[in-house]
Amino acid sequence: MSKFRNIKLVFIIILCSTIAFGAGYLVNSTNVSTSKEVVAHLETEGGHDLEEHIDEAGNITWTCSMHPQIQLPEPGKCPICFMELIPLERRDEGEQTSLREIKLTEGARKLAGIAVEKVKRLDVAVETRMVGKVDYDETRVRTITAWTGGRIDKMYVDYTGSLVKKGQPMVSIYSPELLTAQAELIQAIKAMHDLKDSNLDLVKNSATRTEEASREKLRLLGLTKSQIDKVVREGKPADHITLFSPQGGVVTSKDVNEGQYVKTGSKIYAIADLTTLWVILEAYESDLPWVDLDQQVEFQTEAYPGKIFKGKVVYIDPIVNEKTRTVRVRLSVPNKDGSLKPGMLVRSTQHKGGDKTDNADSPLVIPASAPLITGKRAVVYVANPDNDGSYEGREILLGAKAGNYYIVKNGLEEGELVVTKGNFKIDSAVQIVAKPSMMNPSNISAIGDEELPALFTSKLRLLDNTFESLLVEVESNDLQQTHLAFGKFNKELRMIDGSDLEGPPALRWREYSMLLSNDAILGSEALDADRLQEIFGEMKAHYNGLKAVFKMEESAEQYNAPDVFKQQLGLVFANYESLAEALAIDDIDVARKAADKLVGTLQLVNSDALDGPSHNVWTTALGKMNDGLTAIRDAEDIVSVRTGFEPLSIGISEAILKLGVVTNGPLFEIFCPMAFEYEGATWIQRDEEVRNPYFGTAMSTCGEINKQLKQ
Repeated sequence: MSKFRNIKLVFIIILCSTIAFGAGYLVNSTNVSTSKEVVAHLETEGGHDLEEHIDEAGNITWTCSMHPQIQLPEPGKCPICFMELIPLERRDEGEQTSLREIKLTEGARKLAGIAVEKVKRLDVAVETRMVGKVDYDETRVRTITAWTGGRIDKMYVDYTGSLVKKGQPMVSIYSPELLTAQAELIQAIKAMHDLKDSNLDLVKNSATRTEEASREKLRLLGLTKSQIDKVVREGKPADHITLFSPQGGVVTSKDVNEGQYVKTGSKIYAIADLTTLWVILEAYESDLPWVDLDQQVEFQTEAYPGKIFKGKVVYIDPIVNEKTRTVRVRLSVPNKDGSLKPGMLVRSTQHKGGDKTDNADSPLVIPASAPLITGKRAVVYVANPDNDGSYEGREILLGAKAGNYYIVKNGLEEGELVVTKGNFKIDSAVQIVAKPSMMNPSNISAIGDEELPALFTSKLRLLDNTFESLLVEVESNDLQQTHLAFGKFNKELRMIDGSDLEGPPALRWREYSMLLSNDAILGSEALDADRLQEIFGEMKAHYNGLKAVFKMEESAEQYNAPDVFKQQLGLVFANYESLAEALAIDDIDVARKAADKLVGTLQLVNSDALDGPSHNVWTTALGKMNDGLTAIRDAEDIVSVRTGFEPLSIGISEAILKLGVVTNGPLFEIFCPMAFEYEGATWIQRDEEVRNPYFGTAMSTCGEINKQLKQ
């Protein structure tokens, strides 16, 4: 019987497990069915059908429809839910404007319940609620102590809570030490009187110093100037010392009684001035962006319903209480009428913003339901008004939450349409089709063999120099300088124009420039070294991804030149610039003089400190520059001067590009395709306004920026 019951029990357990697994599968399938159906409704217009995601080695990537973050090289079961893996799908990037873009049919949009709302400027009104209590102003609490040891013979204020005025007598102390000190002063005064007719200055000075020391001793024992003068005037010591109140206020503690002996420094009274008090409020950490130093805060108490008190924020605690998740905010509150009492409970409801009529300076805001927040990052989906059903995922930086809105710090523009409902379903669909999303932001493959514009490539190289400088500042742990370095990187990043890029390079540049710009802004606002290191770690991963995608390591050539050499090359460029400007206005005389000066500065360049590869670069560039200068020297007309100007420009451009130069501001290499019967020629300028030295005033604006040589 026992064996039969055991078999029956095992059968029941297996049956229950099977039912539970089936119920769980149905629930989970329901949770993802909407996303799968949305993917099934993806548009396939123009031949851009979904296809299996195959990497460069020809391998198919397999994923789970329930857990798109799972991406494996072979088919099988999901390690999380044990469902069969499916081929990871992607869309052709041919007509996309972003790697995170997805297009849904009208049916898919209805299925996902998508709703959008405009990004707008709004002076958001925020209500901050805080509670706390009234406390003493610690800067207005004074303690009366015994300045000398003795016996308390008289207490003029004998209970706590007494109101006292400044200068009011508080306690009388009998002190043998005080008697001795007064006797010393009396003797010193008598000695000075006896020696007033003495001719010995040394003795008279000694007596004077003794008298001054005796007075100072009595002052340190607690006697006032008038009390000391009375001792001198009467010629006999007082056996008691009276201590006076240093300020007006309320006696908050009395620590001795009459007849009690005290030592020097013993506490006798504590007096608090209640004309100004502190109010200590507890603010939730989410409300801290709306609390500022010197801000006026209103509050109420239970004792005076309807009466509004005001105080100024004088301190915000830098530490969050981990149990309550609140921060102490201290107000300084005037209390001339004595209405407020230390220990009173108060509550504050602070309203901020919402009173502007002109929204031009108001912050950009989006509904709180729009962003998908993953820790420190936020993703929104932006609807394309020119392409119905197209949605672009974008990582943005959020500011504080204000009621039903988030303030946007970076990543969106006024008037754009953000998805406020159905955004999570869109993100799930994006994950399933193998695109960067909230859960998988780094799903970015390298570009192929596309040829990139020379100007774009040159600016990427200069950005790499800026990133190396940022790395040095981060390692220095100088927070202020690192903030500036992050700001400089963001400025250089925004100056790179990717509008000439097409296809996959354009999509990848837009993605990485978005990520790195957000990183730079976060880094420039980091409040401590730990947060700074955390942000830079993420930024470094994004930057390494950029270098890998655009294959920056393959084309990087490293040459080293000392700063002295770069400064000397800067002087050479200054004369070269004068020569170019003269040719641009057809002034051959000024051009010849500039060329002569250029020869002189070129001879002063010391290349001895260059290493082997750098010296080879300089030798090649110098040869071209000398060829050009020789042609200019032998030229009989301006056309011949311009012929020599071409190899000179090529040589100095190579030297600057590979070895570096010290000049103020950026340098650009500009190309004129029509020079020398359409063979083309280049020259260097500090700015982007074309001034053609090969055609002069005949066609001064013929040319386009070829590359940037220096930031």
